[in-house]
Amino acid sequence: MSILAGILLIIVGLGVLGFGLFLFYGFLPLFYALAGLGIGLLLGEALTGNFGLIAIVLGILGAVILGGASYSLEPYRRVLLGLSGGALVGLAIASWFGLDGLVGGFFGAILGVVGGVIGAVVVLSFFDPFIVASSALGGAIMVMTGAHLVLPAVKLFDRSTGEFWPTLITLILALIGIGWQYSNITKWVRTTRWVQAIDAVRKQHK
Repeated sequence: MSILAGILLIIVGLGVLGFGLFLFYGFLPLFYALAGLGIGLLLGEALTGNFGLIAIVLGILGAVILGGASYSLEPYRRVLLGLSGGALVGLAIASWFGLDGLVGGFFGAILGVVGGVIGAVVVLSFFDPFIVASSALGGAIMVMTGAHLVLPAVKLFDRSTGEFWPTLITLILALIGIGWQYSNITKWVRTTRWVQAIDAVRKQHK
């Protein structure tokens, strides 16, 4: 089960890391669903200490809830983005530092809540940079956490060794994600305008 959760974290992490800004503008429900999946998986790991059935169930619930909320709460999508993005980063950091189990999971959940509040405040002033930075960092941590679950014997992915390399690789992945997203902003804006134009035409014919 942990290998399946690890593969899910790697896939979701890569998607959020590399295409966070594009997914938000072009495919809003998918962006929130991916963020919800990551939040649910990391919350389940924080509360139980492993990526078992509970973590996967919470991940699916998170994806459904946040994906659905993107429709009903569309006028407040920036605040919702700040809450979900900040919570994702907070829970990812908690997972990275091994805050799990009954006590650690409680503090991990608190860190997720604090991250959500900070994200909701920051996103109103620094919208695009917040999306890029939070998605790149959260995605990088999810990729590294998933890689450790799939390849537990590889120390480069193991934060518990106390070595600097896992942290360095995480930061490099995050910087690559930030650079990739910023280098594609102009192209993504054109694409999302095309998607929005198609949606407008569809609404006219309904």
